[in-house]
Amino acid sequence: MNNTTGRFGLADRAPTTHPDTTRWSRESAVAFVIDAVESTGAATRNDFDIDRIVSTAHELADDWDLQTLTADTFWRIAAGCIRY
Repeated sequence: MNNTTGRFGLADRAPTTHPDTTRWSRESAVAFVIDAVESTGAATRNDFDIDRIVSTAHELADDWDLQTLTADTFWRIAAGCIRY
């Protein structure tokens, strides 16, 4: 509360704790993608261009937290990055 006027200001309404913005990084996105493509047991990281998946997904999500993408979107990106 703003003590000089008795009204709430924007800073007074801000959360007292800040979200951990360092949790997601390119490295965590790479780990997420590797885990996702290897989770079914049908493929390995060597079957996909992991860096291309991460870069494309990051561009679409505008964040390193790739879990914000729908599963369909993620797998469409991955399908386009299969190494032949």
